[in-house]
This record gives sequence, C-alpha cells and structure tokens, in this order.
Amino acid sequence: MAEQPCVGRQDRAVSVQSPHCTNYTLAHAHTRTPTPRLHTHTHTQQHSRTTRDFRRTHAGGGVVADTLETDPDFKLIDPKLTPLGESEAVALRPRANKLSPEVMVVSPMRRATQTGLLAFDQHVVAGRLSVVACELAHEISGKHTCDKRLPVATLKATFPMVDYDGIVSEDDPFWGDGMRRETWDELAARAADFTLWLRDRKEQHIVVAGHSALLAAVFNGVMTYSTDADSKNLRAWFQTGEMRTVEVVWEDPCQ
Repeated sequence: MAEQPCVGRQDRAVSVQSPHCTNYTLAHAHTRTPTPRLHTHTHTQQHSRTTRDFRRTHAGGGVVADTLETDPDFKLIDPKLTPLGESEAVALRPRANKLSPEVMVVSPMRRATQTGLLAFDQHVVAGRLSVVACELAHEISGKHTCDKRLPVATLKATFPMVDYDGIVSEDDPFWGDGMRRETWDELAARAADFTLWLRDRKEQHIVVAGHSALLAAVFNGVMTYSTDADSKNLRAWFQTGEMRTVEVVWEDPCQ
C-alpha cells in the first residue's frame, strides 16, 4: 500500500441488499459534489454457493482443507455454482432488471462469473451489457485448489459472452507452487490496484461480480466513509449471493 499513497477517497450514498434480498437504505453519505467524469455507481456482488461450499459443509460435520495434499488431482479447481447457488444468483434478477449498468466486471473465477451472468441475464441476453473479466478481481489465492482459476482457453469456451482480452496469463498468475497463501497485505494492494482500474474506466455505472475476501479488502482497505453507519455496514463481510450498491466519489487526498 505504501506505493499507492494517493489511492483516493470514496464517499457514498448507499442502498444495500441483505443476504435474503430484502432492501434497506442507509443514510445519505454523499458529502461532496463530484464532477460528472468521477461520478460512478458500482454494484458489487459476492458469488453464490459452490460445490466447494457444499463439501466444506457436509464433510462429516468438519471442514475439508482443499489443498494439494487433500486434492492432488484438482477436482475442486475453480468450482462452479451448485443449484442452490444458481437460485441465489437468479433471486437477484428483480433488482438487477431495474438497473441500467454500462459494463459488468467479473472475476475470472467461474463462480463469480456465473453469479454475475445469472443475476444480470436480461441485460446480457439483450446485448445491453458488456461483460469484462479482470484478473485483479480474483479471489484471495494460493494453497486452496478451489481458488485456482481454470486456463483462459477453458473459460473462453465456457463463457463466450465474456471479454477475456485483458487476461494476459493463460494460467492462474497467483497460484505459484500452490504451497503459499496470498497474504492479506498482498490482497489489499491488489484491491487498491483493482479500485484504480475501475476508476480509470470510461463507464460510470458498473457491476462487479467478485468474492468475499476481495470485496472485504476493497471495502476495508481502500474506501473511506463519511458516516459511521456507512462504515459499519459496508465494511461487513459479504454473504453468498449478496449485492450492495454504492455511489463512489473519487478524490485525491494528496491535494
């Protein structure tokens, strides 16, 4: 984070979606008038339930550590959504259908991509919403085989509607030898880079389909808040299938 001292300040006027898809509204937190170029609405999603979640829940009442030792054949690599996970994503459609996003940015991990595509299906099918994969939105990586993404060629064949041109590495660049977990400091630095990448896009109304750890790093390690209510609610851990809507105001704290 030391190399990015001017990541920027973000204030937000927010409505948040609960894990059960019940809307509730937070206090208006926008305290400054942004220029049009910097006025961005972002809808952030945590992916829905996956086969990995099912295994962790139903492994004899215990937790299965999906590492190279317990999953040497990568049977749990980049898991897809379960039927329950798909239903959680579909449950977001009534809210998603009322929105008019210009682009949806997805993690290259299958579970996040699936969640975004299912939730915003009406927009994507109608050709109104472009979908772009961004490696910076990858879940915290290393050691757990479920957090290693599939090769880009496989992802392109699976999701032909997604633009993978910005993914430069065919294989997961964060996996390494699979023996080391990405640290929270490293994830926070990546979250800052991802936030800057979003800032520099031309679109002003953006959907992000990502992961709980990555989104926690964004909402806790990058953003600042104008009210205690916003800080408490938005810093909370994302639940599966949860979507939050935030208005981001970009400011340079070095000026």
